[in-house]
Amino acid sequence: MDAKNLENLKGEMVKLGFSEQLIGQMEARMAANEPRFILYDEIQTERGRVEMALHFNQSRTSEYYYFNKFDVVLEKQPPLAPGERYFVASQRQGDEPVLREFEMPSLAAKEFNMRLEASKDIRGAAQLYAGRSLEDSRELATMADGKVLTVEKDFYKALKNPSPGQTFYLEKGNGFTLSQALNMLSGRSVYREDILDIKKQEYSAWVKLDFDAPKDRGGNFHQKNFTEGYGFDLSAVLERFDFKELANPEWKQALEDTLRNGDRAVVNVDMDGKASKILVEAVPEFKQVNLYSLEGKSIKREDHMKAEQLAEVGVGREKDQKKEREQEAGMSV
Repeated sequence: MDAKNLENLKGEMVKLGFSEQLIGQMEARMAANEPRFILYDEIQTERGRVEMALHFNQSRTSEYYYFNKFDVVLEKQPPLAPGERYFVASQRQGDEPVLREFEMPSLAAKEFNMRLEASKDIRGAAQLYAGRSLEDSRELATMADGKVLTVEKDFYKALKNPSPGQTFYLEKGNGFTLSQALNMLSGRSVYREDILDIKKQEYSAWVKLDFDAPKDRGGNFHQKNFTEGYGFDLSAVLERFDFKELANPEWKQALEDTLRNGDRAVVNVDMDGKASKILVEAVPEFKQVNLYSLEGKSIKREDHMKAEQLAEVGVGREKDQKKEREQEAGMSV
């Protein structure tokens, strides 16, 4: 095991927000000289149980390891019993059998479906099992020559309608952090200054997952990018509101950093003459921010706008209403 490689990977995992426990597991798997391995973890979020899978691969020409991607899934399938895992056994015509093991149902279903799609062109078969070992397991699904033959009732939904998730790719340890990935999976937007284009050139943009569009061939959601040219100025938008944090440059910077990470930030306001706290969330797609109570209930923006901003909003509405009346009058003539 290369000591420098290990230290670099430890630094990458810390920067990306993964636990010391996972870092220890990574070191142990590297010491065992496994050519490829996946580390698993799960956390409870506001939307439920989220499972993670971190993928590591060893170079074919050296003992160096690479951390190239991680999966984050809002898992709906009930967890397996302790010690159990998923097995996907497959064989294409003319090839040797392949067996892969997973601890996340979404990854097992993804592998099975990939084998299913491939067998439409090249004859093949695959089976998906769950248990402590392949010999001591139960069959969940089988397929042959591009057709599903059997599916266990309790696993049908996981196979046909996978839980929402995303694969986040890394470039030499750079990419979306775990907290940013969780925020994007929750539907929020994240700002990054080091996104790479096709030519490996960096650019800045707000990014969110597009849950309305069909997924790509890899089963991932497409991303919506809002670059500087799109015209969302977070600092200017925040200045429309009466948040107490805006009076202090350091507090304002901390607020902007929190929102750029995709988090909902707590801000202090006056409500009915009393000091109170609410949540604010950046919505670059609509060049705005959304406000919520601490319980997550939506709040009208106008309730916390500065007086001069409210006046501008009122004037804008009057112009819109006048224009509508003129259009209606023209149509009636």
